[in-house]
Amino acid sequence: MADFDTLISNGHIIDGTGEKRFLSNLIIHNDKIISLFHPSKKKISIRNKNYLIKDLKFKREIDAQFHIVTPGFIDVHTHDDQNVFDDPTMSCKISQGVTTCIVGNCGISLAPFNFSGDVPAPIPLLGKKEVFKYARVRDYRDNFIKNPSSINVALLTGHSMLRVQAMNGDYNRAADEEEIKIMQDLLHKAMKDGSIGLSTGLAYPAASSAPTDEIIELAKVLKEYNGIFTTHMRNEGDNLINSVKETIKIGEVSGVRTVISHHKCAGRTNWGKSKKSLKLIENAKNNQHLDLDCYPYTASSTMLLKEFIARADKVLVTWSDKVKDLKVNDINNIAEEFNCSVNDVVDKLYPAGAIYFQMDDDDLNRILKFNGSMIGSDGLPGDKHPHPRLWGTFPRVLGKYSREMQLFSLEEAIFKMTGKSAATFGLEKRGLIKEGYFADIVIIDERNVIDNATYEKPLIPSSGIEQVFTNGQLVWKNLKAKLNFPGKFLEGKKFN
Repeated sequence: MADFDTLISNGHIIDGTGEKRFLSNLIIHNDKIISLFHPSKKKISIRNKNYLIKDLKFKREIDAQFHIVTPGFIDVHTHDDQNVFDDPTMSCKISQGVTTCIVGNCGISLAPFNFSGDVPAPIPLLGKKEVFKYARVRDYRDNFIKNPSSINVALLTGHSMLRVQAMNGDYNRAADEEEIKIMQDLLHKAMKDGSIGLSTGLAYPAASSAPTDEIIELAKVLKEYNGIFTTHMRNEGDNLINSVKETIKIGEVSGVRTVISHHKCAGRTNWGKSKKSLKLIENAKNNQHLDLDCYPYTASSTMLLKEFIARADKVLVTWSDKVKDLKVNDINNIAEEFNCSVNDVVDKLYPAGAIYFQMDDDDLNRILKFNGSMIGSDGLPGDKHPHPRLWGTFPRVLGKYSREMQLFSLEEAIFKMTGKSAATFGLEKRGLIKEGYFADIVIIDERNVIDNATYEKPLIPSSGIEQVFTNGQLVWKNLKAKLNFPGKFLEGKKFN
């Protein structure tokens, strides 16, 4: 007799490669997948030992008949740096089937940061001053290892954090040679400590004055560690195409893998530009490693900023630090109540959050379908009234865009969330259902999987995500977190 942890039987495996599903049983032991075999088999080999199926015993057996079994989803664009400590169940993610989050996006990360002054937008999105307590990435890593969550975490280093430290808060200009050297030294330490790369938020006050050459000099540091460069580009509206060209140049000159974050065409006058932007990206992919992520909504969410309001068809203000009892409302209605202009409303409410309705369905569909696209939620867990993408992104892709709209097969959708993401970000033995890989696994009801979170009620779990395992441990079942915390801090693969 042989004892193992978990048997998942009779499931249709979509393995994360993009290939067709297949019927298989799956055995998990400790944190790994140790066997895949057809249900008709009477005898199998596990780690070079032969066993009769009838002699195997399991602590847990799951019949996945009529269900899909997939790798755990990888949310490549998150701001969950602090959320993994505030809510270690990470219900907003495991309820979607997400088992790994890339944190530290858009130029902001909890680590490395050693600065006591006031910080510019969008840094406060990660939390209040007291959460910025990690001078080194290793400090953040060690805290996560001591206080793990239900998901795995990989950390990008935020460019804005480097700028604020190196420039002593004087960030409304280009960094000089000495300041760039300070940022490079900080980035070297971060990469040695386990960061997987560098992210930028070039549209925001903290970094908008940084010229292209500043980013290139920092990206060159990544080359030594095979790190990845991700970017919230300088502009996603009128100057979208120039921003894509700038990103391509940064990746080409520095020679590093590059990802365009939450690719979109913002503002009605820019609808349709995805045809040109995707063509530029497709051509660049012939000569460099260039990919993108996106979320399946035509509204974005971030700080309430005047420059973002102008290009949106509609703006919902979701919270304000100055007006504590503010109800979610259209900014024009608030302006009417305050008897002032929209610009004046921003001054009265800021710091504040908003949802911007500014994208076109055709652009979104085109970007989602693009062969280089991955899925990232870009949700803000600390937001007092978050965008529904925080809870709904992945089931929305599976239910609305794959099953209902048939924009792509379920196999392709899963690939965009798993195998593609793990390969791009260098997450070893993740993203595939394969013997020897970590047992990050989702069991899905293909017929019923769908998002339920809305703009009005954004905190509702999705349907159809039946069970979720992280590193072999059950973390979600029957719409409830299981209070297991097997998440690991992931470092990137050392690419050749």
